[in-house]
Amino acid sequence: MSDRAFVVGLSGIPGSGKTTLIQLLLRGYRQAQAVYYDRFDPGMTDAQVREWVGRVGDPNELSLSDLIGELARLTLIPPGEQRRPLVLFETAFGRAHRATGAFIDFLVWIDTPLDVALSRANLVFLDGVRRNPAPNAASDFIEWLTTYMRDYPILRTMYVALSERVASMADLVLDGTKRQEAWAQSVREALA
Repeated sequence: MSDRAFVVGLSGIPGSGKTTLIQLLLRGYRQAQAVYYDRFDPGMTDAQVREWVGRVGDPNELSLSDLIGELARLTLIPPGEQRRPLVLFETAFGRAHRATGAFIDFLVWIDTPLDVALSRANLVFLDGVRRNPAPNAASDFIEWLTTYMRDYPILRTMYVALSERVASMADLVLDGTKRQEAWAQSVREALA
């Protein structure tokens, strides 16, 4: 048995379906742990992030020490453990971010057309606003979405570059237009 947990990296552009895929996989792998990239601070100010995105920045420029620490913690196998634990790691960067990518044993890329991903991401954003009880949640969201859509041509360039780079390193590429349960089945079959 290996000395650390088996890590499945689930990658795709924002809105590709990474979170949905993790949720589906967690139903079948009840003992698995999930790690979500978005819950960790990249260590940059908003202005630095905008500048980084504007030049289609290298993921390795992001300081992800807290995320690296979480992956290191979750991949340790406790003494006496008889089976190799499973960690599902949601990240847009796959193996392109060397420090976090070093943990990935099997990489899945969800190949989702940009227009479909944008639509899905906006639905998630809208759902978050709908659930937010703050009186100014909708107006704050409109301002944020306006900025996001204004910046989308730059983001799109970054997403295309990321797609080409990360997909080429994937062990399994899923069709992002297929039913999401079919994605989970493909991952389960590949891991079997």
